[in-house]
Amino acid sequence: MNFVQTIFVTIALSGPVAALIGIGITALCFFRSRRAKSATFAVVSVLSALTLLALLAAIIVVWFIYGVAHTGKDATTDLVVLSSTVVPAYLGAFAAWRFSVYLKKKLSPDAP
Repeated sequence: MNFVQTIFVTIALSGPVAALIGIGITALCFFRSRRAKSATFAVVSVLSALTLLALLAAIIVVWFIYGVAHTGKDATTDLVVLSSTVVPAYLGAFAAWRFSVYLKKKLSPDAP
């Protein structure tokens, strides 16, 4: 495997890992909000985790369809598929992280 292929594989694997980290963060938010007895934040946390799971499923479906397609594949189409799936995963994980920071500040105002 050459350097370019290694970079592609690393970026491809980082997307689902980012989505899974976002799911873990929202699970932590869910448990914090249940402990603080905040039903609104608990529901939003569950919806956020379900959204990230749907995003992860969409990534897997797109990669599967692209993998079994019989069209000519080259580095350009690889990059298009990779960027169209990994960027939303990063954005979803970032949104989950920002939500957890917001939740932490709302539930305990004295926390840093």
